[in-house]
Amino acid sequence: MTDATHAAFALALHRALPAGNRCWSPFSVAAALCRAADVAGEDTAPAVADVLRADVGRTAKLLAVAADEPAVTSADTIWVDPAAPAANHPDVRRLALDEHAHVVINEVVRELTRGLVPRAVPPGAITPGTLAILVNALHAKGAWVEDFPEDDTRPRKFRTPSGKRMVPTMRRVGTFGHAARHGWQSVLIPCAEALDVVALLPDQPLATAELDGDALADLVTGVRFTEVDLHLPKVDLTEATELAEPLRALGAGPLFDSWLLVEQVLHQAKLALDEHGVEGAAATSAIAAMGWHDPREALVVRFDRPFLLVVRHRGTGLLLFLAEVVEP
Repeated sequence: MTDATHAAFALALHRALPAGNRCWSPFSVAAALCRAADVAGEDTAPAVADVLRADVGRTAKLLAVAADEPAVTSADTIWVDPAAPAANHPDVRRLALDEHAHVVINEVVRELTRGLVPRAVPPGAITPGTLAILVNALHAKGAWVEDFPEDDTRPRKFRTPSGKRMVPTMRRVGTFGHAARHGWQSVLIPCAEALDVVALLPDQPLATAELDGDALADLVTGVRFTEVDLHLPKVDLTEATELAEPLRALGAGPLFDSWLLVEQVLHQAKLALDEHGVEGAAATSAIAAMGWHDPREALVVRFDRPFLLVVRHRGTGLLLFLAEVVEP
């Protein structure tokens, strides 16, 4: 399954990010928002629910189900200055939030993300007014059910907005999930673990292609398994994004204006695809002050121009990662 409401949340925030390569984790952001609403109090829950397009409690339960899989590691940490009243909360880690605190927090995130996110909180992000930092760290890794042959990975043409270029592109002829509707093609590549990777290619240029939550959910889940001659670029994306203003624009204002006074929402994500599988990691840091199949003929699908990439948890349908590949 993939819930259309979760897909709608992911697309809405994705569109608010800067153009070009985009890579982030709807899962990690949703986890951070749910935990922030829990800490900030019930007055913020309706606004967070509006942003998530779903009840906060229901979303939190789905996040917990997905995080219970061996392929997925998700952990929340709440760092509070010892002087803050919330320091007695059972989930809080006490830490003097001074100019050295980011080193301690980043080391914990680095361990949780297997080294893929080394700096969730950059130097200077913690100010004298900072009294709490909430961090979600996510790591997910899955091996393809069947590898792409390494000897068939070679430079192939990819049409970027700035012109054609040669990029390392994998190829495998085999059975994949495929759908073609809503002005898009999707190809689902299953992992041995509870993950799927879905690549989505629009019929028209990605910058002008339309996609809503219902269509995305349908393209991800409504595939038919068939023989496909798949050409897919290797992907290695690392992106950092400030999400406070995009989230505020989507309706999360009460969270930023609560007693918790969230001032920054920093997001880091890394996503890599190669011949053997997919691995991704993300960290979302909310920094706050307080006031606290038919195989007869293979269908050729070439991802040789900008496309979207989704990594989902198969059981809950939650989107672990959403990426836009413009310049591989």
